[in-house]
Amino acid sequence: MGQKYKEYDISCGKCGTYVLSYHKYGAGKGILRLYLHRIAAPKALVDMYQKAEVVGEIPHLKCPECEEMLGSAVISKGQKWAFRMRQGIFHRKLKK
Repeated sequence: MGQKYKEYDISCGKCGTYVLSYHKYGAGKGILRLYLHRIAAPKALVDMYQKAEVVGEIPHLKCPECEEMLGSAVISKGQKWAFRMRQGIFHRKLKK
């Protein structure tokens, strides 16, 4: 039996445009880092990040509508690729 996760829809805080769906594990309330391997949708975004070989190839996470930068690509302490999210620049909504 695998770990339980919560699925969130992430949207732009500036214009409200849907950006992606994300599987969050753990009890933490906020999203400080958004791990690339946990992005669930859209498929084009998932595929683009799976093909990258070095962090420098990964573009910043931006809103597709207004181009607001939501997060920057980093390597976490556990050597996992992630986006360091800019707090207050995005909204998350729990999917039921």
